[in-house]
Amino acid sequence: MKRKVVIVEDDRLLSIVLKKMAKSMGYEVLATCPGGRNAIDTVEEMNPDLVIMDIMLADNVSGIEAMKTIRNHSDVPVVYITAQNDLRIKQEAITVENSAYLLKPVRMNQLQEAIQTVQFAA
Repeated sequence: MKRKVVIVEDDRLLSIVLKKMAKSMGYEVLATCPGGRNAIDTVEEMNPDLVIMDIMLADNVSGIEAMKTIRNHSDVPVVYITAQNDLRIKQEAITVENSAYLLKPVRMNQLQEAIQTVQFAA
C-alpha cells in the first residue's frame, strides 16, 4: 500500500517538482494546495501519511499556522520547505511536533532524509 502525501506549495513549478520527487519515492500524491486554509481542509479531509509544506503561502495563513491548526486533529508528519533562511521562522516551525525543516532549493536526497526523520519520530 502506497503512503499518501499532500503537498502545500504556492509556486506551481516547484509544486510539480515536489510531486515528481514524492512519486519517485513511492508516494501517492493526494493533492497539491497553494494556500494554508486550503491545506487545513485538505489534510483534514484526506488524512495523508505525510505533508510537505511551504511556509510562505498564497493566502494569509502561513504553513506554520496551518500545521498548528492541523495538529488539533492530526499528528501527521510534516516536512517544511522554505526559501526563508530566518532563524526565528525556523525556531517557530520546529515547535510543531514531528516536523523537519529544509531550505529551497531542495534536492531529492535531502527530502528523503527529512521524510525518514519525521516518520521515525512518529
